[in-house]
Amino acid sequence: MMASKWDKLRCWLLDLNVIDKEISDPSEIKRLDLSSNSLVSLPSDIGILSELIVLNLANNKLQSLPESLKDLKKLNNLDIRRNDFSVLPKVIAHMNIKSLIASSNRLTDVEPLSQIKSLRVVDLSSNKLKDIKALFCDENEVRSLNLASNYLQDISSLVSVLSYVERLNVSENILSSVPATVKRMQNIVDIDFSLNEINTIDEAFFDLPAESVNLCSNRITNITLHGLEDLEVLILDENPIQKIALKNGFAPFLKEFSCDGCEIDTFLPFTSKEIESLSYPSNSLTEIPEFIENYTKLIKLDLEDNKIVKLPNALANLTQLQTVYLKGNPLDDESKHIIEILHPDICDITMKTNITIEQATIEDVPQMADLLALLFAIEKDFEVDYEKQLQGVTKLLRHTGSTLLVAKDNKKVVGMVTMQELISSAAGDMVGQIEDLIVLPEYRKMGIGSRLINKIRYIALQENKYERVQLAADIDNDYALAFYTRRGFRKTNLAIFHQSH
Repeated sequence: MMASKWDKLRCWLLDLNVIDKEISDPSEIKRLDLSSNSLVSLPSDIGILSELIVLNLANNKLQSLPESLKDLKKLNNLDIRRNDFSVLPKVIAHMNIKSLIASSNRLTDVEPLSQIKSLRVVDLSSNKLKDIKALFCDENEVRSLNLASNYLQDISSLVSVLSYVERLNVSENILSSVPATVKRMQNIVDIDFSLNEINTIDEAFFDLPAESVNLCSNRITNITLHGLEDLEVLILDENPIQKIALKNGFAPFLKEFSCDGCEIDTFLPFTSKEIESLSYPSNSLTEIPEFIENYTKLIKLDLEDNKIVKLPNALANLTQLQTVYLKGNPLDDESKHIIEILHPDICDITMKTNITIEQATIEDVPQMADLLALLFAIEKDFEVDYEKQLQGVTKLLRHTGSTLLVAKDNKKVVGMVTMQELISSAAGDMVGQIEDLIVLPEYRKMGIGSRLINKIRYIALQENKYERVQLAADIDNDYALAFYTRRGFRKTNLAIFHQSH
Protein backbone atom coordinates (compact mmCIF):
# COMPACT_ATOMS: atom_id res chain seq x y z
CA MET A 1 0.00 0.00 0.00
CA MET A 2 2.81 2.40 0.97
CA ALA A 3 4.58 1.65 -2.30
CA SER A 4 1.54 2.56 -4.38
CA LYS A 5 1.02 5.80 -2.42
CA TRP A 6 4.65 6.73 -2.98
CA ASP A 7 4.54 5.85 -6.68
CA LYS A 8 1.55 8.10 -7.17
CA LEU A 9 3.03 10.95 -5.17
CA ARG A 10 6.40 10.59 -6.91
CA CYS A 11 4.77 10.89 -10.33
CA TRP A 12 2.97 14.02 -9.21
CA LEU A 13 6.21 15.58 -7.94
CA LEU A 14 8.07 14.64 -11.12
CA ASP A 15 5.33 16.17 -13.24
CA LEU A 16 5.86 19.42 -11.35
CA ASN A 17 9.63 19.08 -11.86
CA VAL A 18 10.31 19.63 -8.14
CA ILE A 19 12.36 16.46 -7.42
CA ASP A 20 15.16 14.65 -9.24
CA LYS A 21 14.40 11.46 -11.15
CA GLU A 22 17.05 9.69 -9.07
CA ILE A 23 14.93 9.94 -5.92
CA SER A 24 13.43 6.52 -5.25
CA ASP A 25 12.25 6.73 -1.65
CA PRO A 26 10.17 9.38 0.19
CA SER A 27 12.74 9.52 2.99
CA GLU A 28 15.23 11.10 0.57
CA ILE A 29 13.20 14.31 0.37
CA LYS A 30 14.25 16.81 3.05
CA ARG A 31 13.19 20.06 1.38
CA LEU A 32 10.32 20.54 -1.04
CA ASP A 33 9.59 23.69 -3.03
CA LEU A 34 6.07 23.64 -4.50
CA SER A 35 5.78 27.41 -4.85
CA SER A 36 4.30 29.14 -7.91
CA ASN A 37 2.56 26.10 -9.40
CA SER A 38 -1.05 27.36 -9.28
CA LEU A 39 -1.96 24.51 -6.95
CA VAL A 40 -5.52 24.42 -5.61
CA SER A 41 -4.93 21.33 -3.47
CA LEU A 42 -2.20 18.95 -2.29
CA PRO A 43 -2.18 15.15 -2.55
CA SER A 44 -3.77 13.59 0.54
CA ASP A 45 -0.75 11.31 0.97
CA ILE A 46 1.88 14.05 1.18
CA GLY A 47 2.31 13.04 4.82
CA ILE A 48 4.41 10.03 3.79
CA LEU A 49 7.38 12.38 3.26
CA SER A 50 8.45 11.58 6.81
CA GLU A 51 11.89 13.24 6.58
CA LEU A 52 10.63 16.54 5.23
CA ILE A 53 12.10 19.56 7.07
CA VAL A 54 11.11 22.49 4.83
CA LEU A 55 7.89 22.80 2.80
CA ASN A 56 7.36 25.84 0.55
CA LEU A 57 3.79 26.24 -0.73
CA ALA A 58 4.00 29.96 -1.49
CA ASN A 59 2.24 31.67 -4.39
CA ASN A 60 -0.44 29.07 -5.14
CA LYS A 61 -4.24 29.01 -4.83
CA LEU A 62 -4.61 26.83 -1.75
CA GLN A 63 -7.53 27.24 0.65
CA SER A 64 -6.94 24.12 2.76
CA LEU A 65 -4.24 21.62 3.70
CA PRO A 66 -4.53 17.80 3.93
CA GLU A 67 -4.75 16.15 7.38
CA SER A 68 -1.73 14.00 6.59
CA LEU A 69 0.55 17.00 7.17
CA LYS A 70 0.38 16.20 10.88
CA ASP A 71 2.47 13.11 10.10
CA LEU A 72 5.40 15.30 9.07
CA LYS A 73 7.01 15.12 12.51
CA LYS A 74 10.31 16.61 11.36
CA LEU A 75 8.84 19.57 9.50
CA ASN A 76 10.34 22.81 10.84
CA ASN A 77 9.51 25.44 8.22
CA LEU A 78 6.13 25.87 6.52
CA ASP A 79 5.60 28.65 3.97
CA ILE A 80 2.01 29.24 2.78
CA ARG A 81 2.28 32.92 1.83
CA ARG A 82 0.33 34.32 -1.14
CA ASN A 83 -2.47 31.74 -1.22
CA ASP A 84 -6.23 31.97 -0.64
CA PHE A 85 -6.51 30.94 3.00
CA SER A 86 -9.24 32.74 4.96
CA VAL A 87 -8.91 30.46 7.98
CA LEU A 88 -5.69 28.87 9.15
CA PRO A 89 -6.08 25.09 8.58
CA LYS A 90 -6.73 23.15 11.82
CA VAL A 91 -4.09 20.57 10.95
CA ILE A 92 -1.43 23.18 11.77
CA ALA A 93 -2.40 22.88 15.44
CA HIS A 94 -1.05 19.30 15.40
CA MET A 95 2.31 20.19 13.84
CA ASN A 96 5.57 20.98 15.60
CA ILE A 97 6.77 23.62 13.18
CA LYS A 98 9.16 26.35 14.27
CA SER A 99 8.59 28.76 11.39
CA LEU A 100 5.25 29.67 9.78
CA ILE A 101 5.08 32.19 6.93
CA ALA A 102 1.42 32.90 6.13
CA SER A 103 1.55 36.47 4.82
CA SER A 104 -0.58 37.82 1.96
CA ASN A 105 -3.62 35.61 2.38
CA ARG A 106 -7.14 36.56 3.53
CA LEU A 107 -6.84 35.25 7.07
CA THR A 108 -9.39 36.35 9.64
CA ASP A 109 -8.97 33.38 12.00
CA VAL A 110 -5.62 31.90 13.13
CA GLU A 111 -6.86 30.02 16.23
CA PRO A 112 -4.72 26.89 15.62
CA LEU A 113 -1.62 28.90 16.56
CA SER A 114 -2.77 29.00 20.18
CA GLN A 115 -2.09 25.27 20.42
CA ILE A 116 1.49 25.29 19.12
CA LYS A 117 4.35 25.72 21.59
CA SER A 118 7.22 25.16 19.16
CA LEU A 119 6.84 28.27 16.98
CA ARG A 120 9.81 30.66 16.84
CA VAL A 121 9.10 32.68 13.66
CA VAL A 122 5.59 33.75 12.61
CA ASP A 123 4.66 36.02 9.68
CA LEU A 124 0.95 36.89 9.38
CA SER A 125 1.41 40.20 7.60
CA SER A 126 -0.98 41.45 4.89
CA ASN A 127 -4.06 39.56 6.06
CA LYS A 128 -7.41 40.64 7.55
CA LEU A 129 -6.84 39.98 11.24
CA LYS A 130 -8.80 42.06 13.74
CA ASP A 131 -8.81 40.14 17.02
CA ILE A 132 -5.66 38.36 18.21
CA LYS A 133 -6.25 38.12 21.96
CA ALA A 134 -5.58 34.37 22.09
CA LEU A 135 -2.98 34.22 19.35
CA PHE A 136 -0.41 32.23 21.37
CA CYS A 137 -0.41 30.09 24.48
CA ASP A 138 1.40 31.36 27.58
CA GLU A 139 4.25 28.87 27.03
CA ASN A 140 5.05 30.07 23.51
CA GLU A 141 8.65 30.54 22.31
CA VAL A 142 8.02 33.07 19.55
CA ARG A 143 11.14 35.12 18.71
CA SER A 144 9.99 36.94 15.57
CA LEU A 145 6.40 38.07 14.92
CA ASN A 146 5.19 40.04 11.90
CA LEU A 147 1.58 41.30 12.00
CA ALA A 148 2.02 44.25 9.64
CA SER A 149 -0.85 45.33 7.36
CA ASN A 150 -3.84 43.96 9.24
CA TYR A 151 -6.73 45.62 11.12
CA LEU A 152 -5.50 45.36 14.71
CA GLN A 153 -6.78 47.91 17.21
CA ASP A 154 -5.42 46.49 20.47
CA ILE A 155 -2.37 44.33 21.20
CA SER A 156 -2.50 44.46 25.02
CA SER A 157 -3.23 40.77 25.48
CA LEU A 158 -0.84 39.73 22.73
CA VAL A 159 2.30 41.46 24.03
CA SER A 160 1.61 40.22 27.55
CA VAL A 161 2.59 36.69 26.45
CA LEU A 162 5.54 37.63 24.23
CA SER A 163 8.22 37.00 26.84
CA TYR A 164 10.79 35.74 24.33
CA VAL A 165 10.02 37.87 21.30
CA GLU A 166 13.01 39.71 19.81
CA ARG A 167 11.42 41.24 16.72
CA LEU A 168 7.86 42.60 16.58
CA ASN A 169 6.31 44.29 13.54
CA VAL A 170 2.78 45.65 13.93
CA SER A 171 3.08 48.42 11.34
CA GLU A 172 0.14 49.45 9.14
CA ASN A 173 -2.64 48.62 11.60
CA ILE A 174 -5.02 50.92 13.51
CA LEU A 175 -3.42 50.88 16.95
CA SER A 176 -4.02 53.97 19.10
CA SER A 177 -1.62 53.23 21.95
CA VAL A 178 1.47 51.36 23.10
CA PRO A 179 0.09 49.46 26.12
CA ALA A 180 1.65 48.92 29.56
CA THR A 181 1.77 45.18 28.88
CA VAL A 182 4.79 45.70 26.61
CA LYS A 183 6.83 45.42 29.81
CA ARG A 184 6.66 41.64 29.38
CA MET A 185 8.83 41.87 26.26
CA GLN A 186 12.16 41.79 28.07
CA ASN A 187 14.02 40.22 25.14
CA ILE A 188 12.81 42.64 22.47
CA VAL A 189 15.44 44.03 20.07
CA ASP A 190 13.50 45.45 17.11
CA ILE A 191 10.03 47.09 17.30
CA ASP A 192 8.07 48.52 14.36
CA PHE A 193 4.94 50.50 15.33
CA SER A 194 4.93 52.65 12.18
CA LEU A 195 1.84 53.65 10.18
CA ASN A 196 -0.71 53.36 12.97
CA GLU A 197 -2.76 55.94 14.90
CA ILE A 198 -0.72 55.90 18.10
CA ASN A 199 -1.04 58.97 20.32
CA THR A 200 -0.27 57.42 23.71
CA ILE A 201 2.86 55.56 24.79
CA ASP A 202 2.92 53.93 28.21
CA GLU A 203 5.96 54.58 30.42
CA ALA A 204 6.75 50.84 30.43
CA PHE A 205 7.83 51.19 26.82
CA PHE A 206 10.87 53.30 27.78
CA ASP A 207 12.21 50.53 30.02
CA LEU A 208 12.46 48.01 27.18
CA PRO A 209 15.85 46.71 25.95
CA ALA A 210 15.00 47.54 22.33
CA GLU A 211 17.84 48.48 19.94
CA SER A 212 15.65 49.69 17.06
CA VAL A 213 12.28 51.50 17.33
CA ASN A 214 10.15 52.77 14.44
CA LEU A 215 7.23 55.06 15.40
CA CYS A 216 6.89 56.93 12.12
CA SER A 217 3.53 58.02 10.69
CA ASN A 218 1.46 58.00 13.86
CA ARG A 219 -0.37 60.75 15.78
CA ILE A 220 2.22 61.52 18.44
CA THR A 221 2.02 65.18 19.52
CA ASN A 222 4.05 65.11 22.74
CA ILE A 223 6.89 62.79 23.66
CA THR A 224 9.57 62.81 26.34
CA LEU A 225 12.52 60.65 25.36
CA HIS A 226 14.09 58.84 28.29
CA GLY A 227 15.36 55.40 29.23
CA LEU A 228 15.78 52.96 26.31
CA GLU A 229 19.35 52.36 27.38
CA ASP A 230 20.11 49.89 24.56
CA LEU A 231 18.54 51.93 21.75
CA GLU A 232 20.60 52.44 18.58
CA VAL A 233 17.95 53.48 16.01
CA LEU A 234 14.89 55.73 16.55
CA ILE A 235 12.52 56.83 13.77
CA LEU A 236 9.82 59.42 14.51
CA ASP A 237 9.11 60.60 10.94
CA GLU A 238 5.75 62.10 9.97
CA ASN A 239 4.27 62.68 13.42
CA PRO A 240 2.51 65.98 14.32
CA ILE A 241 4.92 66.58 17.19
CA GLN A 242 4.23 69.80 19.11
CA LYS A 243 6.68 69.12 21.89
CA ILE A 244 9.66 66.78 22.10
CA ALA A 245 11.78 66.67 25.25
CA LEU A 246 14.99 64.83 26.04
CA LYS A 247 16.03 63.59 29.48
CA ASN A 248 19.54 62.82 30.63
CA GLY A 249 20.57 59.22 30.10
CA PHE A 250 18.38 58.62 27.06
CA ALA A 251 19.86 56.09 24.62
CA PRO A 252 23.57 56.51 25.46
CA PHE A 253 24.54 54.40 22.43
CA LEU A 254 22.17 55.92 19.86
CA LYS A 255 23.48 55.64 16.28
CA GLU A 256 20.60 56.81 14.07
CA PHE A 257 17.83 59.35 14.67
CA SER A 258 15.22 60.43 12.13
CA CYS A 259 12.50 63.02 12.58
CA ASP A 260 11.35 63.82 9.04
CA GLY A 261 8.37 66.15 8.63
CA CYS A 262 7.56 66.62 12.32
CA GLU A 263 7.56 70.44 12.32
CA ILE A 264 10.03 70.62 15.20
CA ASP A 265 12.31 73.63 15.68
CA THR A 266 14.89 72.12 18.03
CA PHE A 267 18.03 70.16 17.24
CA LEU A 268 18.06 67.57 20.03
CA PRO A 269 21.22 67.43 22.22
CA PHE A 270 21.81 63.68 22.29
CA THR A 271 24.65 62.66 24.60
CA SER A 272 25.58 59.58 22.57
CA LYS A 273 29.05 59.66 21.02
CA GLU A 274 28.08 56.86 18.61
CA ILE A 275 25.73 58.83 16.35
CA GLU A 276 26.24 58.06 12.65
CA SER A 277 23.03 59.41 11.08
CA LEU A 278 20.85 62.44 11.90
CA SER A 279 17.80 63.22 9.76
CA TYR A 280 15.73 66.37 10.32
CA PRO A 281 14.30 67.14 6.84
CA SER A 282 11.11 69.18 6.41
CA ASN A 283 11.09 70.79 9.86
CA SER A 284 11.52 74.33 11.20
CA LEU A 285 15.14 74.27 12.36
CA THR A 286 16.86 77.66 12.21
CA GLU A 287 20.36 76.61 13.25
CA ILE A 288 22.75 73.75 13.79
CA PRO A 289 24.21 74.00 17.29
CA GLU A 290 27.95 73.95 17.89
CA PHE A 291 27.66 70.71 19.86
CA ILE A 292 27.35 68.86 16.55
CA GLU A 293 31.17 68.69 16.69
CA ASN A 294 30.73 66.06 19.43
CA TYR A 295 29.34 63.63 16.85
CA THR A 296 32.71 62.62 15.44
CA LYS A 297 31.30 59.42 13.91
CA LEU A 298 28.56 61.22 11.97
CA ILE A 299 28.24 59.78 8.45
CA LYS A 300 24.93 61.20 7.21
CA LEU A 301 23.31 64.56 8.01
CA ASP A 302 19.94 65.40 6.44
CA LEU A 303 18.69 68.96 7.04
CA GLU A 304 16.80 69.48 3.78
CA ASP A 305 13.91 71.97 3.73
CA ASN A 306 14.44 73.80 7.01
CA LYS A 307 15.11 77.49 7.79
CA ILE A 308 18.85 77.33 8.39
CA VAL A 309 20.88 80.41 7.47
CA LYS A 310 24.19 79.72 9.20
CA LEU A 311 26.26 76.56 9.45
CA PRO A 312 28.70 76.16 12.36
CA ASN A 313 32.39 76.04 11.47
CA ALA A 314 32.61 72.80 13.44
CA LEU A 315 30.73 71.07 10.63
CA ALA A 316 33.86 71.17 8.48
CA ASN A 317 35.74 69.14 11.08
CA LEU A 318 33.46 66.09 10.87
CA THR A 319 35.76 64.00 8.71
CA GLN A 320 33.51 60.92 8.61
CA LEU A 321 30.65 62.71 6.84
CA GLN A 322 29.69 60.97 3.61
CA THR A 323 26.39 62.66 2.72
CA VAL A 324 24.96 66.06 3.68
CA TYR A 325 21.51 67.17 2.54
CA LEU A 326 21.04 70.96 2.80
CA LYS A 327 18.75 71.92 -0.07
CA GLY A 328 15.78 74.08 0.75
CA ASN A 329 17.63 76.22 3.34
CA PRO A 330 18.40 79.98 2.96
CA LEU A 331 22.13 79.50 3.59
CA ASP A 332 24.33 82.59 3.70
CA ASP A 333 27.63 82.95 1.78
CA GLU A 334 29.76 81.99 4.77
CA SER A 335 27.85 78.71 5.11
CA LYS A 336 28.38 77.97 1.45
CA HIS A 337 32.11 78.42 2.04
CA ILE A 338 31.93 75.82 4.81
CA ILE A 339 30.39 73.46 2.26
CA GLU A 340 33.38 74.07 -0.01
CA ILE A 341 35.69 73.08 2.83
CA LEU A 342 33.63 69.95 3.33
CA HIS A 343 33.86 67.54 0.41
CA PRO A 344 31.59 69.34 -2.10
CA ASP A 345 30.67 66.07 -3.79
CA ILE A 346 28.94 64.81 -0.63
CA CYS A 347 26.70 67.87 -0.22
CA ASP A 348 23.38 67.87 -2.03
CA ILE A 349 23.67 71.59 -2.64
CA THR A 350 25.88 70.56 -5.57
CA MET A 351 23.57 67.77 -6.64
CA LYS A 352 21.51 68.05 -9.80
CA THR A 353 17.81 68.58 -9.11
CA ASN A 354 14.96 66.44 -10.49
CA ILE A 355 17.00 63.23 -10.35
CA THR A 356 14.83 60.39 -9.06
CA ILE A 357 15.96 57.03 -7.66
CA GLU A 358 13.56 54.29 -8.72
CA GLN A 359 13.19 50.54 -8.95
CA ALA A 360 14.25 49.49 -12.45
CA THR A 361 11.62 48.28 -14.92
CA ILE A 362 11.91 46.20 -18.08
CA GLU A 363 11.73 49.43 -20.11
CA ASP A 364 14.96 50.62 -18.47
CA VAL A 365 16.98 47.53 -19.42
CA PRO A 366 18.42 48.76 -22.77
CA GLN A 367 19.75 51.96 -21.17
CA MET A 368 21.13 49.94 -18.25
CA ALA A 369 23.02 47.70 -20.68
CA ASP A 370 24.56 50.84 -22.20
CA LEU A 371 25.66 51.97 -18.74
CA LEU A 372 27.28 48.60 -18.07
CA ALA A 373 29.33 49.05 -21.22
CA LEU A 374 30.82 52.18 -19.63
CA LEU A 375 31.52 50.31 -16.41
CA PHE A 376 33.13 47.31 -18.05
CA ALA A 377 35.30 49.56 -20.17
CA ILE A 378 36.87 50.71 -16.88
CA GLU A 379 37.11 47.31 -15.18
CA LYS A 380 39.79 45.10 -16.74
CA ASP A 381 38.17 41.81 -15.67
CA PHE A 382 35.11 42.25 -17.89
CA GLU A 383 34.42 42.56 -21.60
CA VAL A 384 31.97 44.92 -23.22
CA ASP A 385 29.28 42.91 -25.01
CA TYR A 386 25.96 44.72 -25.31
CA GLU A 387 23.88 41.60 -26.00
CA LYS A 388 25.33 39.78 -23.00
CA GLN A 389 24.81 42.80 -20.78
CA LEU A 390 21.23 43.14 -22.06
CA GLN A 391 20.57 39.46 -21.37
CA GLY A 392 22.22 39.65 -17.94
CA VAL A 393 20.25 42.67 -16.74
CA THR A 394 16.99 41.16 -18.00
CA LYS A 395 17.59 37.93 -16.08
CA LEU A 396 18.63 39.84 -12.99
CA LEU A 397 15.51 41.99 -13.11
CA ARG A 398 13.31 38.88 -13.18
CA HIS A 399 15.32 36.98 -10.59
CA THR A 400 13.84 36.57 -7.11
CA GLY A 401 16.12 38.05 -4.48
CA SER A 402 17.59 40.82 -6.63
CA THR A 403 17.19 44.61 -6.41
CA LEU A 404 17.92 46.96 -9.31
CA LEU A 405 17.83 50.74 -8.87
CA VAL A 406 18.16 53.41 -11.52
CA ALA A 407 18.73 57.16 -11.30
CA LYS A 408 16.60 59.03 -13.83
CA ASP A 409 16.66 62.52 -15.27
CA ASN A 410 13.12 62.62 -16.60
CA LYS A 411 13.01 59.32 -18.54
CA LYS A 412 16.75 59.10 -19.13
CA VAL A 413 18.61 56.50 -17.05
CA VAL A 414 21.75 58.29 -15.86
CA GLY A 415 22.92 55.85 -13.18
CA MET A 416 22.30 52.38 -11.78
CA VAL A 417 23.22 49.90 -9.08
CA THR A 418 22.24 46.25 -8.54
CA MET A 419 22.16 43.91 -5.57
CA GLN A 420 21.67 40.15 -5.24
CA GLU A 421 20.67 38.16 -2.18
CA LEU A 422 23.27 35.59 -1.12
CA ILE A 423 23.54 33.14 1.74
CA SER A 424 26.74 33.64 3.71
CA SER A 425 28.03 30.68 5.72
CA ALA A 426 30.31 33.09 7.60
CA ALA A 427 27.49 35.49 8.53
CA GLY A 428 25.03 32.64 9.08
CA ASP A 429 22.33 34.54 7.20
CA MET A 430 21.47 36.48 4.05
CA VAL A 431 23.80 39.19 2.77
CA GLY A 432 23.45 41.69 -0.06
CA GLN A 433 26.02 41.61 -2.89
CA ILE A 434 26.15 45.12 -4.42
CA GLU A 435 27.36 45.42 -8.00
CA ASP A 436 27.20 47.51 -11.15
CA LEU A 437 27.28 51.01 -9.62
CA ILE A 438 27.80 53.43 -12.50
CA VAL A 439 26.78 57.02 -13.32
CA LEU A 440 27.05 58.73 -16.70
CA PRO A 441 30.20 60.92 -16.85
CA GLU A 442 28.25 64.13 -17.41
CA TYR A 443 26.16 63.44 -14.27
CA ARG A 444 29.01 62.72 -11.90
CA LYS A 445 29.97 64.96 -8.96
CA MET A 446 26.27 65.60 -8.40
CA GLY A 447 25.71 63.16 -5.54
CA ILE A 448 23.84 60.62 -7.68
CA GLY A 449 26.20 57.79 -6.82
CA SER A 450 25.80 58.59 -3.12
CA ARG A 451 22.02 58.47 -3.38
CA LEU A 452 22.11 55.15 -5.22
CA ILE A 453 24.43 53.50 -2.73
CA ASN A 454 22.56 54.94 0.26
CA LYS A 455 19.22 53.74 -1.08
CA ILE A 456 20.34 50.21 -1.88
CA ARG A 457 22.14 49.95 1.45
CA TYR A 458 18.92 51.02 3.23
CA ILE A 459 16.92 48.39 1.33
CA ALA A 460 19.45 45.72 2.25
CA LEU A 461 19.89 46.47 5.94
CA GLN A 462 16.58 48.04 6.96
CA GLU A 463 13.96 46.53 4.66
CA ASN A 464 15.43 43.12 3.79
CA LYS A 465 17.24 42.81 7.14
CA TYR A 466 20.39 41.37 5.54
CA GLU A 467 23.21 40.62 7.94
CA ARG A 468 25.58 42.80 5.90
CA VAL A 469 26.22 44.29 2.47
CA GLN A 470 29.35 43.66 0.44
CA LEU A 471 30.78 44.73 -2.90
CA ALA A 472 33.79 44.37 -5.16
CA ALA A 473 35.73 47.21 -6.79
CA ASP A 474 38.53 47.31 -9.35
CA ILE A 475 41.81 47.67 -7.45
CA ASP A 476 43.06 50.19 -10.05
CA ASN A 477 39.99 52.42 -9.76
CA ASP A 478 41.23 54.88 -7.13
CA TYR A 479 38.09 57.05 -7.37
CA ALA A 480 35.78 54.09 -6.70
CA LEU A 481 37.90 52.86 -3.80
CA ALA A 482 37.84 56.30 -2.19
CA PHE A 483 34.10 56.62 -2.86
CA TYR A 484 33.28 53.36 -1.06
CA THR A 485 35.69 54.05 1.80
CA ARG A 486 34.11 57.46 2.48
CA ARG A 487 30.73 55.75 2.65
CA GLY A 488 31.64 53.33 5.38
CA PHE A 489 32.82 50.28 3.41
CA ARG A 490 36.09 48.77 4.52
CA LYS A 491 38.57 46.75 2.53
CA THR A 492 38.88 43.05 3.43
CA ASN A 493 41.80 40.67 2.98
CA LEU A 494 39.92 38.57 0.44
CA ALA A 495 40.98 38.31 -3.21
CA ILE A 496 38.37 37.43 -5.83
CA PHE A 497 39.02 34.63 -8.33
CA HIS A 498 36.78 33.52 -11.18
CA GLN A 499 36.89 31.01 -14.01
CA SER A 500 34.93 31.09 -17.25
CA HIS A 501 33.80 28.32 -19.58
